[in-house]
This record gives sequence, structure tokens and C-alpha cells, in this order.
Amino acid sequence: MKVRERMALYGAETLSNRELLSVLLGGVNTNQVAQNVMDSLPHKNIYDLSELDVLDLNKIDGIGKRNAEILYAAVELGRRLHKERVKLHAPDFSTPRAVADYVMEDMRCLTQEEFRAALLTCKNQLITVKTLTKGTINASLAKSREVFKMALQYNAAAVILVHNHPSGDPAPSRDDINVTQKIFQAGQVMEIPVLDHIIIGDGTFTSLCELGYI
Repeated sequence: MKVRERMALYGAETLSNRELLSVLLGGVNTNQVAQNVMDSLPHKNIYDLSELDVLDLNKIDGIGKRNAEILYAAVELGRRLHKERVKLHAPDFSTPRAVADYVMEDMRCLTQEEFRAALLTCKNQLITVKTLTKGTINASLAKSREVFKMALQYNAAAVILVHNHPSGDPAPSRDDINVTQKIFQAGQVMEIPVLDHIIIGDGTFTSLCELGYI
């Protein structure tokens, strides 16, 4: 039975990762090209696809420009579906886990640090997440006024800080702790409380509130 027929009869979940790739890929020798894709992944893990852009994918033997674009778009669609699922099942940011789940797929594979602010209503419901700066933690958090300028613009009642560690290790550095405490203190003055600072690693996270730093 052909792969597409098996998928139609028994569902996509019955297919291997290579078989799912072959369904997406057009042209001839799709099975071989799908295997080439799997072989090219750094850790032989399908998640590694999320770290590749179109140029990276286009280097895979036999894939071609159009298939590279299809795979890249499919990965992005999966990322967006994940975010929407999280929105539906975690409508508020009352827990560190809810925050981490919301941003994890966007931030876990970033190659540089990004500093974001989750702006919340008085009931801890998400208004929006804004990327404020990109760069090192010192550069990202040096201007706390940017956090509260954005909070005032969106009429936010509270803020949760979020940034990623490209190393994959979410353990806070001394700089992370120091600048978080400075912004926390500024929030008290502004009467816009900073509820937490979530550090995103590769599939893991740390809450500075849970660690007792704010």
C-alpha cells in the first residue's frame, strides 16, 4: 500500500517522519529525498528542521528550491498551530508554565538573545507579547523605560519579562538577576508590577519569581 493511501485510511500519525516528508515533497524519488532530509539533520531528530532556513534546506541533495520552500513553510505552519493551541488551552498567564508554553517554540532555537515583554490585563490575560530588543542581556535590559513605555501604550496592568538563552541552558546569570530586580523596582514605582521573568532554554525554562529573585 502506498504511503498516501495508508495515510488516508489510517491517519497521518501512523506514518514515520520520513514518510511524512515524502508526502510533502513533490517530484521524483521522493522517498530518497525524504531520507536525504533526515540524514542531513544535525541530531537526526525531526525537530532539527525548525533550525533550518530555506537556504539550508536548499543545500540538501535532490530537494530543489520549491521543496525547500514547502518544508520551510510547513515547519512555520506547525509552529503557528502550536501557538494557537496554547492560546486556546492557556488563555491566561497565571503560571510560569503558561508563559513558557506560549513562547517556547518561537524562542528555543533563536541564535541570539531576544528580550520580550508579555503585557497583561488585570486578570493576567495576555494582551500581546512584544519584542523589545535583540542582543546580550545587558543590552536588552539596560533601558527599562522601554518596557513601561510599551505597557502604557497597550494599557497593560502588569508585565512578565521573557528572554532566551541561545545556549539552551535557562539558568539565570548574575546579570539576569540584577537587571530583573532593577526593572522590578521600576515597576513598583510605575505601579505596573513585573510579575516574573521567564528565561527560555531548549525545551526548558526558569522562573525568576519561583527562584525567589523577585
